[in-house]
Amino acid sequence: MPNWFTLEGMRVVAAAIGVFFALMGARSQAQDSAPAPAPSPNPEGGHSGAPLGQFTAGPVIITPTFRIGNLAVDTNVQYQRQRRADFVGSAGPGLDIALPFRDHWKLDLWGTSQYFYFHRTRELRRWTGGGGVALLWATTGTRASLSTTANRDFSRPSIEVDARVVSTQNNAIASIERDLGRLTLVARAAFNRNKLDDGQAFRGADLTAALTTNRFGATPELRYRLTPLSSLLIEGGYEATRFPNAALRNFHQESVGLGVLTTGFFKGQVTAGIRRNTLAGGGTSKNQLYLRGTLSQQLGRRLNLRESYTQESSVSAFAAEGGLPTFERRSLTVDLGIGITGRIDLRLGGTYETIKSDGLVDVILDDGTKAIGLRDDVAYIGRADLGIRLGRARLGLFTSYTTRESLFFSDFGIDGLQAGARVEYSPR
Repeated sequence: MPNWFTLEGMRVVAAAIGVFFALMGARSQAQDSAPAPAPSPNPEGGHSGAPLGQFTAGPVIITPTFRIGNLAVDTNVQYQRQRRADFVGSAGPGLDIALPFRDHWKLDLWGTSQYFYFHRTRELRRWTGGGGVALLWATTGTRASLSTTANRDFSRPSIEVDARVVSTQNNAIASIERDLGRLTLVARAAFNRNKLDDGQAFRGADLTAALTTNRFGATPELRYRLTPLSSLLIEGGYEATRFPNAALRNFHQESVGLGVLTTGFFKGQVTAGIRRNTLAGGGTSKNQLYLRGTLSQQLGRRLNLRESYTQESSVSAFAAEGGLPTFERRSLTVDLGIGITGRIDLRLGGTYETIKSDGLVDVILDDGTKAIGLRDDVAYIGRADLGIRLGRARLGLFTSYTTRESLFFSDFGIDGLQAGARVEYSPR
């Protein structure tokens, strides 16, 4: 008879309990013929996981949740050229609390935790999680929010680094919108702190020094309603990036752009402009275009299409000293959703992504030698997901394949296949 009080035994029990409660939550939602709309637990408007129920304590609305991530076989769990297959799973509980008060105010709090399990790669197993609080205020023509979040993360810091790293992220965001007839004025300010744990390195780069950052940003925006379905956007931006462990990398970015917001057949927003990155100590600077866009279309009763494109600067882990610590990232994603029946759907998608260093990079190759040059990579990602809805929960079987080629550093080429299942919550 197995000993359930060992660490391995408790993990099995915890996983079984998690699946049981997630399914019970899905069944209870399915049996509710007219569920009441749930309040938004955070500024993004979604729950922290699949709701297991909902109850009130006076004016407070409490929603316990449980989130199951991917349960999958990954053929390249460490993103290396020498691939290693492993079983990967993640799951954990959460709690959402909403407190509406004084007609125009609402306070949202949420917290989550999640355990990442790797069957063979034991050194990657760990708990992650986080939480946040948001204060929302809205009256006719005016909306404001103030939020702060903290999160413990274990993932790739960017497409540039093929390793999971442990980091702590803190964010504070304030925004206000004011409608003035056809005009809407928007102002946002944000602070982001990303701190990597000590002693983390990858291919000769000290990730703790290179990727620990403090960012301060402000973004004013003006919207002018052209028609009932479209608006013209004018935006500006300033962002200062500071490296507590590598002050020579400090830089700032100014940007200005135009865009269009539409709610017609093409739903979404597209913005284009120019940005300038400059080292804080003076000297090196670079002007570049930027483009951000997300559009969706409903192509009949059972087909929907979604496209997104991003062209932006990101912090580089490998930038040589004296140059801009950034790389240029361009990403195009297309997703097609197909409703097969009322409960069964198929999602197909692909991504084309490039990264190109803004200056020279220092890397350690597979043979241990040091190399200096430009980085210019191309990645292709294909994915498919077949799902069935169980009330407000969706069980999906998925597969994805990633391949990447590097023009100047062949050692950065990777291939990886992932296949498995996931459970997710959808309010629709």
